[in-house]
Amino acid sequence: MNPTVRDVAHRANVSISTVSRVLNDSVPVSAERRKRVLEAVKFLNFTPHPAARSLIGRKTGTIGVILPHISGEFFSDLLSGLDAAIKKHDFLLMVSASRRLERDFILALDGLYKRIDGLIVMSPEFAADHVLSLTDPSIPVVFLNTKITTSGIHAVNFDNRGGMRKIAQHIASSGHRLVAYIGGPCDAFDAQEREQGFLESVPDELKIRTYTGNFTFECGYNRALDILCASPRPTAIVAANDLSALGAMRALLEHGIQIPDEIAITGFDGTKSSQYSTPSLTTVNIPIGDLAIHAVRLLVHQLSNEQRSECPCCGASMDIIVRESSLVKYPINSPVYHYDTEVAGP
Repeated sequence: MNPTVRDVAHRANVSISTVSRVLNDSVPVSAERRKRVLEAVKFLNFTPHPAARSLIGRKTGTIGVILPHISGEFFSDLLSGLDAAIKKHDFLLMVSASRRLERDFILALDGLYKRIDGLIVMSPEFAADHVLSLTDPSIPVVFLNTKITTSGIHAVNFDNRGGMRKIAQHIASSGHRLVAYIGGPCDAFDAQEREQGFLESVPDELKIRTYTGNFTFECGYNRALDILCASPRPTAIVAANDLSALGAMRALLEHGIQIPDEIAITGFDGTKSSQYSTPSLTTVNIPIGDLAIHAVRLLVHQLSNEQRSECPCCGASMDIIVRESSLVKYPINSPVYHYDTEVAGP
């Protein structure tokens, strides 16, 4: 079997992208690394295939990332994870935001075009097929938390339904019978999946009132005010993300509501704020760092023109972390969960 670029990278103890840069003299590489790569090439008698060379021989040394937003705790943590993973492969990061609007998404693409080697996209509002119809077909793309309708697309998705099923089980086992659900944007894939996962998992005796939302603190706050005016009043609030849950919590506390004794509350995302809120917030933990690493790895494999045996589209299971905001004194039929009543990271 002929040696591959991966074999060269392994022998030289460098990343695959570093090998491509040395072979194509595209981006400066330290003298010591260049020497190791050239020695490995000579030792292995490696000759890059012309097609592979054209793919890995791009000259920007940059990976683009388009997210719905680049502000807020969740996206800040995601960007930090992507940046760390990308730098380990000797690439730089270029970021833009779509603001969940197709017009802004196209503007972001235009701004990144010809400046990047590959692209990582999180577009809950636009299916992967639609995004690919807008992108340059010569640029490899990996999707995060995006609706996939056809096979062969490289993607890393969150198990939004599965995570919310665990919330539903926890709420039902805690004895609640009337619950308010604060959703996310109606056109967002992740919001749809979370709401569906919750509604399809609650038992018949658990009644649900749904409230539209948009994943913001302000929306959670205002929806909680509406919930407080309801009669009869729900004994639990399930929010589609941590930020809206924290907004709802603020509204409840301002109105003298005891959490969880009068109204329990849960979120979804596993942000650090959920851990340090008062009371600490029950949530579903999204392993952002692991997902970022996997997305970058899938993209680097494409840039290296490597054939992978693994499925290009995969998901990540998520665990519920039960904290003070939903703990009840006498839970009924309670399954085994990971309970986090102390200060421990999500």
